Amino acid sequence: MTVVSVPMALRRGADSAFTRHPWLFAPSVVAALLAAYGWQHKVVPGRVDGLMGPYVIGVLGWAAAAAIAWYAFRHAPPASNEHDIATRDALFVAGIVGIFIMSLQMLLGIVAEFGRSPMSHSPRFLLLNLLFAGVPLVAAEASRAALLRHLGRRHMTLAIIATTILITSLQFTTSQFQPEGVRAQTEFWGGAFIPTAAIGLVAGFFVLYGGIWAGILVSAPLTVFTYYSPILPVADWPILALAGVAGPAMGLWIAESMFGAEDATAATEPASRFSLPSVSWVVTAVVGLLIFWSTFGFFGYLPSFVPSQSMEPSLQVGAMVVTKDVEADDIRVGDVVLYKMPNRQRVLHRLIEIRTSEEGGREFIFKGDNNNAADLMPVKDEQILGRLVFDVPKLGWVPLKFQQGLGRLR
Repeated sequence: MTVVSVPMALRRGADSAFTRHPWLFAPSVVAALLAAYGWQHKVVPGRVDGLMGPYVIGVLGWAAAAAIAWYAFRHAPPASNEHDIATRDALFVAGIVGIFIMSLQMLLGIVAEFGRSPMSHSPRFLLLNLLFAGVPLVAAEASRAALLRHLGRRHMTLAIIATTILITSLQFTTSQFQPEGVRAQTEFWGGAFIPTAAIGLVAGFFVLYGGIWAGILVSAPLTVFTYYSPILPVADWPILALAGVAGPAMGLWIAESMFGAEDATAATEPASRFSLPSVSWVVTAVVGLLIFWSTFGFFGYLPSFVPSQSMEPSLQVGAMVVTKDVEADDIRVGDVVLYKMPNRQRVLHRLIEIRTSEEGGREFIFKGDNNNAADLMPVKDEQILGRLVFDVPKLGWVPLKFQQGLGRLR
């Protein structure tokens, strides 16, 4: 008679179940991530007061998610695009890229200026932040590696993009996805979400060559800098956004110049020194250009999207609109014009009247096509930003619906 201990029996049962049903791995990892996110941000804050809640008890969910993802990664064959052995070179380069991304933030502080970090640096919080930031980071990279291994067997590029969006989304609270006003939305998506996603793309690239530890080495240095440095760079958010994307983009270029050459040498066709960039590199580069364009108005053109019904039927909710810089002297009644309010919020409405103010100056009166009354406040010359050039229906539908969906969860 063979005697098997209870823990061993349970482990064998789990192994056999996952072996028979490998499709269980990816849903299990995603479910664990979502459960940890909900536990951290929804359950714990409402039931546990004090530091023990979010800093200790809330972290337990991420620890469980990390364990599940690590198990899923270890018990599945590698994807076709994945290197089965984590090479020392891959880990070394991943660490260098992670330090480079962090160093770019330090350089930004030297060029611009540094400000005092809002984080507490008492011994107690140094330990608590190790749990609060470190455990979710391990969970994120273990989940990234597991999902790429299980989903990347057929479509690795789609797996990298989908995994990046999922894990990046879970690094922000639901309230952060609900900024008020076009400017606040642009600051969040361009200054926070997209740079974080860019680092995720780099981590996903290195996971294919070095496994979980490579992803951690890419992501950890910037996290350590953010939570443990007593000073952090202070600059306008567009500059922070560009630096946040430039670091990962250059990291991908460094990695592909090394590993891409090895892959090309192994291929049947002769290697080319200037090979075509991967999709992940192209996505990162395009994202960087879009941030630059949308932030500074490249060549005077500024894209944004329509968040409300005030201009229907001319402009539908979710349409992307492009405006061009214009002088106040050049706009006419009937033009659709983008202007900024005193609270810095931007409004895109139709000009219905140009009149002289009580002080003798000029003021513009705007109205949304779907509104019953004109805008409450007259607009001065200096508030005019641009005139509508064209719109693309539904192109901004995805971020709008995403924000609305998160709003229902709050």
